[in-house]
Amino acid sequence: MSASEKHFNSGNVFGRVVDEIERKTSNGDKEFISFQVNVSGGKCGNARAYCRMWGAERFEPFLAALRKNPDVKVWLKGFFGQYWNERNEVFSNFTCFEWQERDSEPRAAFILKGLVEVAHATNSGQRILLTVKREGQQAEKFELWCQAEKLIDEPAADSLVEVKGYLRQETPEDEFGGSTGPVRAYVEQLRILS
Repeated sequence: MSASEKHFNSGNVFGRVVDEIERKTSNGDKEFISFQVNVSGGKCGNARAYCRMWGAERFEPFLAALRKNPDVKVWLKGFFGQYWNERNEVFSNFTCFEWQERDSEPRAAFILKGLVEVAHATNSGQRILLTVKREGQQAEKFELWCQAEKLIDEPAADSLVEVKGYLRQETPEDEFGGSTGPVRAYVEQLRILS
């Protein structure tokens, strides 16, 4: 089994679409929409997931459902992604290829399987840089955070790991009902595979 066959990327977003949906065309003349989903709640804190959906055959039925009921709760399935800007800030997004109307607790979740590049301690837990190499895709880099109380296994560089987590604030909901900290990709479960 090649390394790329062992790697995996899944993203799931549950919530309501907020703000304007932008219709765009890529440099390769492929049409897509970009939009935000409010995933605020007990799992993610005060957060929004940035999403894209490619291809009119996918997004036209989605847009029709939103025109019919702008407050509809949806589940979006696809891939989780991150990119760094010129100031080395990390931004997370979801590329969605499937959707359905579903009333679920709001959240933006991911499951990744890949190789650890670096894992080092921080003041509040651990920061992990992960590389995911899926078949036929460019290698993807992820910056993941793990709070000290969640960390069970400590991965070493080149470990194959599976992580499950949320795009959320550091403290999604405190005892007073507030949430604090920047929105980041936080690991809730980590399993070392090799």
